Amino acid sequence: MLVYKFGGASINSPEGVCNLGRIVSKCDDKLIVVVSAMGKTTNMLETVNAACFERNMDETLRILSGIEDYHYNMIDGLTGMSNSVKDKLRYSIKSLIDGVINFVENTKNHDFDYCYGQIVSLGELLSSTIVNEYVNSIVRTSGLVDARSFITTDSLFREANVYFDRTEKKLADIFSFRDNVNCYITQGFIGSNPNGDTTTLGREGSDYSAAIIASLMNANSLTIWKDVPGVLSADPKLFPEAKLLPELSYKDAAELSYYGAQVMHQKTIKPLVNKNIPLYVKSFIDIDLQGTDISSKKRLQDIPVIATKKNQILISILPKDFSFALEDALIENLLILQRYRLKIHLIQSTPLCISLCVDDGRNTRLAIDELRINGLVQYNDNLELITIRNYTENLIEQYSGIREKLIMQRDRSTVRILLKN
Repeated sequence: MLVYKFGGASINSPEGVCNLGRIVSKCDDKLIVVVSAMGKTTNMLETVNAACFERNMDETLRILSGIEDYHYNMIDGLTGMSNSVKDKLRYSIKSLIDGVINFVENTKNHDFDYCYGQIVSLGELLSSTIVNEYVNSIVRTSGLVDARSFITTDSLFREANVYFDRTEKKLADIFSFRDNVNCYITQGFIGSNPNGDTTTLGREGSDYSAAIIASLMNANSLTIWKDVPGVLSADPKLFPEAKLLPELSYKDAAELSYYGAQVMHQKTIKPLVNKNIPLYVKSFIDIDLQGTDISSKKRLQDIPVIATKKNQILISILPKDFSFALEDALIENLLILQRYRLKIHLIQSTPLCISLCVDDGRNTRLAIDELRINGLVQYNDNLELITIRNYTENLIEQYSGIREKLIMQRDRSTVRILLKN
């Protein structure tokens, strides 16, 4: 049994969905297909969630109407499906969108993160509905499975933690491959808590969903299909000289995703390591390309690898009275950042100062206000964090250039530079 995962960029057009069908048709094994939301649907739904939070119903309806039209156009462009199947799909799409409108109009829970799960999950539900009907009509006998029926999580709504034992108990029966079904379609990114509320696993969490399924179902492999030839040494949009990395160890892949490389969700690797399941990252555009092979036996080649994180902020915390117990202060400050769900990408400390580089998000200024209760806080925003594996001095100079370096940390193989934009 194999697991395939297709991201939003791969299925952002009718041609993309048809190409997914061609890839699935070439697989003779039992198959579970995990899909993300189509195109930029997640971004649009995040805007809907913000409008819902602000009680802006006009903006909510305007964006949802655009999402509805986009998916109708997707259905119209799919060749080979009968008109009756397309009519059925249009009805399903309208019902799903009407469900979100009803939620926005009637919910009495205005918690931003709770509403996020109920609204933004629509993207995966729409894409999986369309993909399942297409695959079932054109390629092979498929069945649609709602990921919320088996991915069981806690109630940390935007970055939920998965209960693996509960999830595993449900999987084998749900993906039974009975009744001539040899392919299942399900959603990435979403799950549900024990109360039945929809939760999400974090942005780009569909990779993680696929890894969970592969691990708990003891799949032979997981393949992530992307619009690039495989894992590259840098983002080709920023660094045209980026090269394909034909193989990576689990450790290297996990580190690169943490550093900000466009590889996969940070949590993807661990479920695969647990069962020693190989991960293949392959081109959705040209399936005959080599791609990247990630497993315990592979290693990162000695070529430079560059990862970037934009929209960073450096928060520096100093004591008010110089009575600074570094360990206690560090723990207390880390707990504050955790409460506001700020991910720390770099730490530097001295006896009288702790500096933390985090993503600059909607909660960042709230966290800074709380940090100021116990210390003096300064910050620099609009920063970029560059990580270079297998660096040289020439590469450091080339990619940092004349910009001011706020922090530079290095070890034998890796340098991390925090730069002003």
